[in-house]
Amino acid sequence: MTINNKNMGKSKNCLQLDPARKFKIRVNPEGKILFVNNYFTEFTGYKVHELILKDFSTLFDQDTPKMAMNNILHMIENQDKSYFFYKGKNKDGECYWGFVKSIQNFDEEGAFKGYKFEVKMLPLVSIHKIDNLMDILREIEKNAGAVAAEKYFEGYVEEKGFDNYKDFILNVVEIDEKKADKYFEIDADEEKQKKKKGWF
Repeated sequence: MTINNKNMGKSKNCLQLDPARKFKIRVNPEGKILFVNNYFTEFTGYKVHELILKDFSTLFDQDTPKMAMNNILHMIENQDKSYFFYKGKNKDGECYWGFVKSIQNFDEEGAFKGYKFEVKMLPLVSIHKIDNLMDILREIEKNAGAVAAEKYFEGYVEEKGFDNYKDFILNVVEIDEKKADKYFEIDADEEKQKKKKGWF
Protein backbone atom coordinates (compact mmCIF):
# COMPACT_ATOMS: atom_id res chain seq x y z
CA MET A 1 0.00 0.00 0.00
CA THR A 2 1.29 3.45 -0.87
CA ILE A 3 1.26 6.00 1.94
CA ASN A 4 -0.44 9.10 0.56
CA ASN A 5 1.34 11.65 2.73
CA LYS A 6 5.01 10.88 2.11
CA ASN A 7 5.41 14.33 0.63
CA MET A 8 4.03 16.20 3.63
CA GLY A 9 7.51 16.82 4.98
CA LYS A 10 9.87 14.99 7.31
CA SER A 11 11.81 15.75 10.45
CA LYS A 12 14.83 13.57 11.17
CA ASN A 13 13.57 11.26 8.40
CA CYS A 14 10.14 10.73 9.99
CA LEU A 15 6.83 11.11 8.18
CA GLN A 16 4.42 13.79 9.42
CA LEU A 17 0.76 13.21 10.20
CA ASP A 18 -1.89 15.41 8.59
CA PRO A 19 -2.65 18.14 11.20
CA ALA A 20 -6.32 18.15 10.16
CA ARG A 21 -6.84 14.44 10.84
CA LYS A 22 -6.32 12.05 13.75
CA PHE A 23 -5.88 8.40 14.56
CA LYS A 24 -8.49 6.82 16.82
CA ILE A 25 -7.48 3.72 18.73
CA ARG A 26 -9.30 1.74 21.40
CA VAL A 27 -7.75 -0.87 23.65
CA ASN A 28 -9.14 -3.16 26.34
CA PRO A 29 -8.08 -3.04 30.03
CA GLU A 30 -5.19 -5.39 29.24
CA GLY A 31 -3.84 -3.01 26.58
CA LYS A 32 -4.92 -5.12 23.57
CA ILE A 33 -6.03 -3.20 20.48
CA LEU A 34 -9.75 -3.44 19.75
CA PHE A 35 -10.20 -0.73 17.10
CA VAL A 36 -8.22 1.55 14.78
CA ASN A 37 -9.84 4.05 12.41
CA ASN A 38 -9.41 4.42 8.65
CA TYR A 39 -6.82 7.18 8.87
CA PHE A 40 -4.59 4.94 11.00
CA THR A 41 -4.69 2.09 8.47
CA GLU A 42 -4.30 4.51 5.54
CA PHE A 43 -1.24 6.18 7.06
CA THR A 44 0.53 3.13 8.49
CA GLY A 45 -0.33 0.59 5.79
CA TYR A 46 -1.48 -1.96 8.35
CA LYS A 47 -4.66 -3.94 7.80
CA VAL A 48 -7.15 -4.01 10.67
CA HIS A 49 -6.82 -7.78 11.14
CA GLU A 50 -3.05 -7.39 11.63
CA LEU A 51 -3.57 -5.25 14.74
CA ILE A 52 -6.66 -6.50 16.55
CA LEU A 53 -5.74 -8.00 19.97
CA LYS A 54 -2.09 -7.02 19.56
CA ASP A 55 -0.47 -5.09 22.43
CA PHE A 56 -0.80 -1.31 22.14
CA SER A 57 2.95 -1.13 22.74
CA THR A 58 3.53 -2.76 19.33
CA LEU A 59 2.65 0.59 17.74
CA PHE A 60 5.74 2.16 19.32
CA ASP A 61 9.14 2.29 17.66
CA GLN A 62 11.27 -0.59 18.96
CA ASP A 63 13.95 1.87 20.08
CA THR A 64 11.60 3.49 22.61
CA PRO A 65 13.34 3.43 26.01
CA LYS A 66 11.70 0.97 28.40
CA MET A 67 11.47 3.65 31.10
CA ALA A 68 9.56 5.95 28.72
CA MET A 69 7.07 3.17 27.98
CA ASN A 70 6.68 2.45 31.70
CA ASN A 71 6.03 6.14 32.41
CA ILE A 72 3.36 6.27 29.74
CA LEU A 73 1.63 3.11 30.97
CA HIS A 74 1.70 4.31 34.58
CA MET A 75 0.23 7.67 33.59
CA ILE A 76 -2.67 6.34 31.50
CA GLU A 77 -3.55 3.78 34.19
CA ASN A 78 -3.72 6.41 36.93
CA GLN A 79 -5.30 9.43 35.24
CA ASP A 80 -8.76 9.81 33.70
CA LYS A 81 -7.23 11.93 30.95
CA SER A 82 -3.57 12.22 30.05
CA TYR A 83 -1.26 13.25 27.22
CA PHE A 84 1.92 11.74 25.87
CA PHE A 85 3.90 11.53 22.66
CA TYR A 86 5.36 8.51 20.97
CA LYS A 87 7.49 7.53 18.03
CA GLY A 88 5.77 4.92 15.89
CA LYS A 89 6.55 3.07 12.69
CA ASN A 90 4.40 2.28 9.70
CA LYS A 91 4.35 -1.12 8.03
CA ASP A 92 7.21 -0.10 5.72
CA GLY A 93 9.41 0.72 8.74
CA GLU A 94 9.21 4.50 8.36
CA CYS A 95 8.86 6.44 11.60
CA TYR A 96 6.34 9.09 12.63
CA TRP A 97 5.75 11.11 15.81
CA GLY A 98 2.33 11.34 17.44
CA PHE A 99 0.87 13.57 20.17
CA VAL A 100 -1.65 11.45 22.08
CA LYS A 101 -4.68 12.21 24.23
CA SER A 102 -5.63 9.23 26.40
CA ILE A 103 -9.04 8.84 28.06
CA GLN A 104 -10.14 6.04 30.35
CA ASN A 105 -13.29 4.40 28.95
CA PHE A 106 -16.23 3.31 31.14
CA ASP A 107 -19.62 1.82 30.29
CA GLU A 108 -22.98 3.21 31.50
CA GLU A 109 -22.74 1.20 34.74
CA GLY A 110 -19.31 2.62 35.48
CA ALA A 111 -17.36 -0.55 34.65
CA PHE A 112 -13.91 0.06 33.19
CA LYS A 113 -13.75 -0.88 29.49
CA GLY A 114 -10.21 0.19 28.61
CA TYR A 115 -8.76 3.27 26.94
CA LYS A 116 -9.50 5.58 24.04
CA PHE A 117 -6.51 7.15 22.30
CA GLU A 118 -6.59 10.02 19.83
CA VAL A 119 -3.33 10.72 17.98
CA LYS A 120 -2.56 14.02 16.26
CA MET A 121 0.52 15.39 14.54
CA LEU A 122 3.28 16.27 17.00
CA PRO A 123 4.51 19.78 16.08
CA LEU A 124 7.97 19.91 14.55
CA VAL A 125 9.29 22.15 17.33
CA SER A 126 8.37 19.42 19.82
CA ILE A 127 10.04 16.67 17.79
CA HIS A 128 13.33 18.54 17.78
CA LYS A 129 13.12 18.94 21.57
CA ILE A 130 12.18 15.39 22.46
CA ASP A 131 14.23 13.41 19.94
CA ASN A 132 17.53 14.40 21.57
CA LEU A 133 16.20 13.53 25.03
CA MET A 134 15.06 10.11 23.81
CA ASP A 135 18.55 9.48 22.39
CA ILE A 136 20.10 10.29 25.79
CA LEU A 137 17.64 8.08 27.69
CA ARG A 138 18.16 5.23 25.25
CA GLU A 139 21.94 5.36 25.70
CA ILE A 140 21.67 5.55 29.50
CA GLU A 141 19.29 2.60 29.51
CA LYS A 142 21.61 0.58 27.27
CA ASN A 143 24.67 1.26 29.41
CA ALA A 144 23.27 1.56 32.95
CA GLY A 145 19.74 0.14 32.85
CA ALA A 146 16.15 1.43 32.92
CA VAL A 147 16.31 2.56 36.57
CA ALA A 148 19.25 4.86 35.81
CA ALA A 149 17.41 6.29 32.79
CA GLU A 150 14.35 6.89 34.99
CA LYS A 151 16.44 8.75 37.59
CA TYR A 152 18.02 10.92 34.91
CA PHE A 153 14.60 11.73 33.47
CA GLU A 154 13.26 12.67 36.93
CA GLY A 155 16.17 15.08 37.33
CA TYR A 156 15.65 16.46 33.83
CA VAL A 157 11.96 17.21 34.45
CA GLU A 158 12.72 18.72 37.86
CA GLU A 159 15.45 20.94 36.40
CA LYS A 160 12.95 22.23 33.84
CA GLY A 161 10.66 23.23 36.72
CA PHE A 162 7.80 20.75 36.34
CA ASP A 163 6.09 18.73 39.05
CA ASN A 164 4.73 15.99 36.80
CA TYR A 165 5.05 14.33 33.42
CA LYS A 166 1.81 15.79 32.08
CA ASP A 167 2.91 19.41 32.59
CA PHE A 168 6.27 18.58 31.03
CA ILE A 169 4.60 17.12 27.94
CA LEU A 170 2.29 20.10 27.45
CA ASN A 171 5.28 22.42 27.77
CA VAL A 172 7.22 20.50 25.13
CA VAL A 173 4.25 20.84 22.78
CA GLU A 174 4.06 24.55 23.75
CA ILE A 175 0.36 24.37 24.58
CA ASP A 176 -1.87 24.43 27.66
CA GLU A 177 -4.48 21.77 28.45
CA LYS A 178 -7.43 23.82 27.16
CA LYS A 179 -5.71 24.42 23.83
CA ALA A 180 -4.63 20.79 23.67
CA ASP A 181 -8.25 19.67 23.96
CA LYS A 182 -9.19 22.10 21.17
CA TYR A 183 -6.40 20.68 19.01
CA PHE A 184 -7.79 17.18 19.41
CA GLU A 185 -11.28 18.36 18.39
CA ILE A 186 -9.95 19.01 14.88
CA ASP A 187 -10.81 16.08 12.63
CA ALA A 188 -11.41 16.59 8.91
CA ASP A 189 -12.74 13.04 8.61
CA GLU A 190 -15.51 13.68 11.16
CA GLU A 191 -16.47 16.95 9.46
CA LYS A 192 -16.71 15.12 6.13
CA GLN A 193 -19.04 12.50 7.64
CA LYS A 194 -21.26 15.16 9.24
CA LYS A 195 -21.68 16.91 5.89
CA LYS A 196 -22.51 13.62 4.17
CA LYS A 197 -25.25 12.98 6.73
CA GLY A 198 -26.71 16.45 6.25
CA TRP A 199 -25.78 17.72 9.71
CA PHE A 200 -24.77 21.10 8.18
